[in-house]
Amino acid sequence: MGASEPPHILDLVEPRLHAPGPAVADSEGSFGYRELDAASRAVARLLLARGARRDEPVVVHGTASRRTVAALLGVVRAGCRFVPVDAGFPEERRRLMVRRSGARFLLAPDGHALALPGGPEPFPGGPADVGAARDDRFPLRRGGHAYTCFTSGSTGLPEPVTISATALGWSTAARLTHYPEPVGAFLLCSSISFDSSMAGIWWTLATGGLLVIPDGRPGDLLALARAAELHDATHLLLVPSLYGAALRGGLAPRLRTLTTVIVAGETCPPALVARHFAELPRAALYNEYGPTECTVWATVHPCTPADAAARTVPIGRPVTGVTARIAPDEDGEEGAPGELYLAGPGLAVAGGRADRFVIRDGVRCFRTGDLVTVRDDGALLFHGRTDHQLKLGGMRVERAEIEQALTSCDGIIEAGVGVTGTARPRPIGFVVTDGGALDERRIRTQLLSRLPTTALPARVVAVPALPRLPNGKVDYRALDHRASDHRSTDPRATTRRPRCP
Repeated sequence: MGASEPPHILDLVEPRLHAPGPAVADSEGSFGYRELDAASRAVARLLLARGARRDEPVVVHGTASRRTVAALLGVVRAGCRFVPVDAGFPEERRRLMVRRSGARFLLAPDGHALALPGGPEPFPGGPADVGAARDDRFPLRRGGHAYTCFTSGSTGLPEPVTISATALGWSTAARLTHYPEPVGAFLLCSSISFDSSMAGIWWTLATGGLLVIPDGRPGDLLALARAAELHDATHLLLVPSLYGAALRGGLAPRLRTLTTVIVAGETCPPALVARHFAELPRAALYNEYGPTECTVWATVHPCTPADAAARTVPIGRPVTGVTARIAPDEDGEEGAPGELYLAGPGLAVAGGRADRFVIRDGVRCFRTGDLVTVRDDGALLFHGRTDHQLKLGGMRVERAEIEQALTSCDGIIEAGVGVTGTARPRPIGFVVTDGGALDERRIRTQLLSRLPTTALPARVVAVPALPRLPNGKVDYRALDHRASDHRSTDPRATTRRPRCP
């Protein structure tokens, strides 16, 4: 490996596998690092004995557990790439992911079978196969690819994204150098099918820390709190909405051992920063940003109490090795948000979504579809997505801008914007309140100081919770359906217009 080349992920993890100490703990038990070494070797040799080819996909079908982690590592040690399929997902989605992966083999480390006619060969790859670890007829090897995961959108088919072993190595090594606090115990709160879980798994193993897997499904905040107390958790990564729900639910005292909290995957509202520093002032808070195609993260912002008073929390500066390019506004407006292009060692390999990878100034870049500006201090500010732009009264407006304005209003803790499917599309604001009554007139008065009149929501509707995708992000397709329903059933829809008080 040359001085400037990123490491293979196994360069970071395998040296830890001979050390004493716990590696992965779930609700049923734990693996030490030596046990993890043996279990993953067994999986690797099982695949090699069946003729698995270098870099070929191997489905790992299960939920987060110590056996699943051993299977993921074992696939990489066989020189193959794993395709993590969450057994808790709807069956049709799982079948679609397996079919699109093209895998010949399916590991079910926790016994979660998935029969698929003409599909991959299933086998356990669990504790019963540990004896294979001592079979020297099939030496371990290294491949070029680490994993394939599927992007989770609210429309269309899930798209496969393949990440190389060196891209994962770079991403993990960058965490080792960027974050000052070493991982003692990392709470894994994401589904194995989402790339955010890759951050916690490989970062923890590369530091010799303990990966803690709460019981229950991802997003079970009480289970998260129990696991945090039991294992003295130090690190946590969650989408902002779930972290906010944990703090509002009174769980901060049970998270008191945390030293590092990372939020990612959604816009981080300033109110969340305020609540974090009020309730967990000794824990550092970071706002990460990064598409799946860039190996989990590309920029990061260390939050400060001053961010609580800002209009927007920055997504930060590029991680070491990442180059950010911003395309100018198509109308040539100075200072207007432009689309973000990212380059660096974390870019996915060629394959799915090829149209998003472009050459700019002779460099391969990923076209994110996200709109950003640069703050005076160099930090990037997120302004929404190009495909979430609305044209209202001749003006381009982002859903994210309306949502941020709504969450700045008194009594609103979460907001999502749906768009009516009418000849003249209108935004409808769906909000979660702090328990108080919704006063639309007062909200409209407050919005007028933050939004142009044409961007005001036609209605603001209180809901118990926002609809979410399996990865915890807001489901905008569901919000759009709700918005159209509200407009079609509201008797005032044809006459009611936002107005100045």
